[in-house]
Amino acid sequence: MSYIVFARKWRPKDFESVLGQEHVTTTLRNAIANNRVAHAYIFSGPRGVGKTTTARIFAMALNCKEASSGKDRRPCGTCDSCKEISSGTNLDVIEIDGASNRGIDEVRSLRENIKFAPTRGKYKVYIIDEVHMLTEEAFNALLKTLEEPPAHAIFIFATTRPYKVPSTIISRCQRFDFKRLTVNEIAGKLRDIARSEKLEIEEEALYTVARAAEGAMRDAESMLDQLVSFCGKKIDVESAAAVSGTVGQEVLFGFTEKVINRDTHGVLKLVDGMISGGKDIPQFVNSLVVHFRNLLITKTAEAGDLENLVDLPKEIISRVSEQAKPFTNETLLYILTVLMNAQDEVRRAISQRIPLELAAIRLTRRDDIFSLTTILDRIEKLEKKIGSAAAAPVPVKAETKKANDANDNDIEVDIEISPAAATAGAGSRDLSFELICELWPNLLRGILSKKMSVALFLQPAQPLKLDNKTLTIAFSKEHKFNKEALEGNGNRKVIENALNDILKHEIRVDMKVVEALENKVPVEDLLREEHEEEAHEVVRSALEIFGGNLKKTDNASY
Repeated sequence: MSYIVFARKWRPKDFESVLGQEHVTTTLRNAIANNRVAHAYIFSGPRGVGKTTTARIFAMALNCKEASSGKDRRPCGTCDSCKEISSGTNLDVIEIDGASNRGIDEVRSLRENIKFAPTRGKYKVYIIDEVHMLTEEAFNALLKTLEEPPAHAIFIFATTRPYKVPSTIISRCQRFDFKRLTVNEIAGKLRDIARSEKLEIEEEALYTVARAAEGAMRDAESMLDQLVSFCGKKIDVESAAAVSGTVGQEVLFGFTEKVINRDTHGVLKLVDGMISGGKDIPQFVNSLVVHFRNLLITKTAEAGDLENLVDLPKEIISRVSEQAKPFTNETLLYILTVLMNAQDEVRRAISQRIPLELAAIRLTRRDDIFSLTTILDRIEKLEKKIGSAAAAPVPVKAETKKANDANDNDIEVDIEISPAAATAGAGSRDLSFELICELWPNLLRGILSKKMSVALFLQPAQPLKLDNKTLTIAFSKEHKFNKEALEGNGNRKVIENALNDILKHEIRVDMKVVEALENKVPVEDLLREEHEEEAHEVVRSALEIFGGNLKKTDNASY
């Protein structure tokens, strides 16, 4: 007898053996038990999850004369009808490949043959695989028959692309959506197959194959079959990774350790080893995304939920939880953002290696990432510090006072007064352009304590002229952006209110761009040296969290 591959040998023979689709099999069994069998079904879902297998089992249960009664409705699997359906030779169960029988002529032939009664069983079952491949004309020809078929006819349509099936067809069917299998479900079935086939396979190798199958049981069985041909009855994780094209868990842990240690050279060397070993780069990046996702889940989820949320063995989950400790949630979110961007770039790049290496360098040369709450707290503290500095006494050169002491010597006295004291007499003095220039630094510090952004945009400007209580403020061409920013969002009103508070006069503000500025007042360094580094740190952390970067344009200085 010729060799039978695992995917055929271990194909489910009854509803209980169908893995991970209980919502489908339970409904179908109940429909048979309660005599509520519909005339048309559509099974949709990804490849290798049991759509055609379930259709065959359903057909067996409908036509098996020895099937158990009640809710179980289990086909016997030993009668002639069950054997013929299982082997695909039963005349009452017609399996049609929608890809090669997609035209209107084939559908016309089906309509003619469907009138004849079944030869042995109770029902004539038509299973059309990849039904979405039928032409529009073929679907239209099928509509009437599908809506009012003979009592003995049942249609089962299987498709991986239900969105390509016309809604007029779907509305005439009961639809069942098959789901991808979890890694634990696939690993459990592979473990049973290995036990029955007397294979010695490492636990991590099982999970390597299960992850590579991406939810498809048939793919996993095919890979296991290939592994047996590759290394015999004894299978280790290295062989599983080599055959499946994935990387082992140890490689992912090693990559993460180098990210933690910021070992750029080491991580580039690891990437080079993966590529030299023939590993698929997109698959490697996908594995990294899943690994760092697991790190994030172990930090955020409750311990009791980890086994359901992370498809890994218990001992591997413990290692993942331990490795996640050096990271903050924000850092892991940043790393995942970098890796997912690398996924897109790898798909589009001519040289897939470059996006991966760039991502590895970014991850190992990142700075510490702060949470958004931390950034907002630091901004608030920074504003308070700068506001306090603005309100503190500042040196203001008073007029040099000459006094005669007892010995009749001349003495020069410099007096320090606060901004409040400096402006105390402003209301009693005549409003003039010279007075505004004199008090301009105090104006900037006053605005700084109220709205930092306005003060920073106003910093490089100069008062130009005062005409009928309208102050014109000048900006150079390279600071045109500052002018535009101050003209919106009520910023002009902030400046006018600050002028009114200091000068005790109602002043309107106008702004214009000039060729060159006359330095009528000294430019204030509003972010003093002791706060400048902290401000830069806050901005940098915000950029890291939101994935942004600073851009300098011709019209902007910030």
